[in-house]
Amino acid sequence: MLFQALSSHPELWSLYCESHSILDRWFPTKLEPGCSSQVTADDVDAATAQTLQREFFEAVGNLEGERSAISRTVPLILRARLSTLLQRFGQAKKRPPIRIVEKTPLNCLRIGMLKAVFPDAMFVFVVRDPRGAIGSIYHGWRDATRFRRNPMPPGFTIADYPGPDWCFGMPPGWEEFSGKRLIEVSAFQWIAHNEACLRDLPTDEGRVLKVSYEHLSNKPGEVLDRLAAWAGLDPRPLQRYREKLPVVNTWTRPSEDKWRRFETEISSVTDMIEPMSRRLGYVLRTQA
Repeated sequence: MLFQALSSHPELWSLYCESHSILDRWFPTKLEPGCSSQVTADDVDAATAQTLQREFFEAVGNLEGERSAISRTVPLILRARLSTLLQRFGQAKKRPPIRIVEKTPLNCLRIGMLKAVFPDAMFVFVVRDPRGAIGSIYHGWRDATRFRRNPMPPGFTIADYPGPDWCFGMPPGWEEFSGKRLIEVSAFQWIAHNEACLRDLPTDEGRVLKVSYEHLSNKPGEVLDRLAAWAGLDPRPLQRYREKLPVVNTWTRPSEDKWRRFETEISSVTDMIEPMSRRLGYVLRTQA
């Protein structure tokens, strides 16, 4: 939701989709023990960083900057599907420096690399009630067609998941979850991605803005105003989203209670997720 809204800001350039087409070529996940989706600053040298900067610069587009009729007629929910087309807009007038907005959940495991490639990058850290986040991950695994990342590693099994593919990112330590239940794997992924953010995001508060998914969903105007002020953006282009952000990349409209369809499964991993939940500001149960 937030990414596509920001991608419609005329001061920002965007791929209009996640950056797998660039970063997965450079940093493919190896399906073997000891490897993972994590990429650190040590994995990029100066030449690689320069090449990545150039690839992002050449790939991004700026539809709103064209001020054309199409910018007002292409709904945000379709922009990821039309990303290849939209990336062509603005190319004739593109001059460095530009500001790029990017969102790829897997990049939680690549923050060290991103800081090395884009040393002045600013990060929006979106946190969410773990029950909703893990419910979404769990649902994604169970879908037959979406979010497939890699073939299942040889010999790796998930007790109640017969699918042939691993979904979403592979954090370090994934090997320990062979034979576990799918809800445990989903909880592990949520914990590991957030742990990487807490560990690797810049310590300079001016470069990191923490945003609650629930606040964003319920009062988008307040969040967008705060974000625009923090990032030095003109807030006016975001005014159209003050009352409601568009539904993007989801099956149904956002709701704080959607996770309840998996309540039994999520409740079974409460002990596992409770420590990270509290670190992010979510109390799942009161302590005796």
